[in-house]
Amino acid sequence: MITPQTVLQELVAIPTVSSQSNRALVDWLQRFFEPLRWHERVFSYTDADGNEKLNLIVSPEPLEEGAVQAELAIVCHTDTVPYAATWQNATKLHEDNGMLHGCGACDVKGFLACMLVAASEMDRTLLTKRLCLVFTSDEEIGCRGARFLLEQKAVRARYAIVGEPTSLIPARAGKGYCLAKIEVFGKAAHSAFPEAGSSAIFAAARLLQRLQALAQELTGHPNEAFSPPCTTLNVGEIHGGTAKNIVPSQCSMLLEWRPVPGQQPSFVLDSVRNIIADLAAEDNRFAASIEVLRIEEGFESSADSPVVQAVLRRSDAEVRNISFGTEAPWLAKMGAEVVVIGPGSMLTAHSPRECVPMIELNECVDMLLAAITRLCG
Repeated sequence: MITPQTVLQELVAIPTVSSQSNRALVDWLQRFFEPLRWHERVFSYTDADGNEKLNLIVSPEPLEEGAVQAELAIVCHTDTVPYAATWQNATKLHEDNGMLHGCGACDVKGFLACMLVAASEMDRTLLTKRLCLVFTSDEEIGCRGARFLLEQKAVRARYAIVGEPTSLIPARAGKGYCLAKIEVFGKAAHSAFPEAGSSAIFAAARLLQRLQALAQELTGHPNEAFSPPCTTLNVGEIHGGTAKNIVPSQCSMLLEWRPVPGQQPSFVLDSVRNIIADLAAEDNRFAASIEVLRIEEGFESSADSPVVQAVLRRSDAEVRNISFGTEAPWLAKMGAEVVVIGPGSMLTAHSPRECVPMIELNECVDMLLAAITRLCG
């Protein structure tokens, strides 16, 4: 009998950084399901850098043409964030005091390993409703694989379990994720004669003050189910200028916001556009543009949803909400009631500290088998 620990060791050994093709891992998955005689469909695309990206859907039952109709979809991404060259054991899973360490150990190959063990242990003859497992690409750089499946109308599910590290505490709701690039324009001049130009950086500073005020304003629209309980705003990068003695003609920044469920992502976008218009009205030298790079709303399932109840390990177990981005909103757009759950903690992810408790892997397998039985049996 295979264990999630042995499967995870093999999965971690296959590098799947988003900047590379995930073909090697998908090939490994196809070999895994071949002796189980599961059926598969592959949905592939080529990314902007020319890398082949594959999204794999498998099921114990034959998969029809067109949209795959499923009662339950269990979803897991295949990619990881980059790891530093100094992390010498990134792709060599090792155990330390009950924790398994390695790149992707919790985000999210630990859950992937549990999916595979559950698939190998389940009695498919007991299923009366369609189950499918979905393995996606490029979650870490914008959920591109899930978005591609939505665009292709590849799958529709009544319920979906999305794997992410939540310490096996179900998350029934999550904030959205939005990202925009703002460019502020000025006029270059010699810094000894600043009146001959117009500083894009000084103009950006005025814009930043207004964005900070907007962030404070958003606290007045709380959703107490979250921590923090409001849509958050962040300027994560800012770049500008060409030399110390040149009045800068350009300054750019990346603005992200994470809208609470029920608030349209366009609320912040429209507010920023209004701020830019106001600043231009106050000063005819002010000019700025905003380019939307991502705009994704949140998701929310009822605490009483069958898929939420199916992953509870006991009737009085905790149910939470999450503030980090996942593929859940895209599954919701595919018609599913969604829950996010998985072994490990996001607090260790995206770092050389990444690890997953061995005990949670075993518990996750049991949880998935119980959920499959409850929803598809």
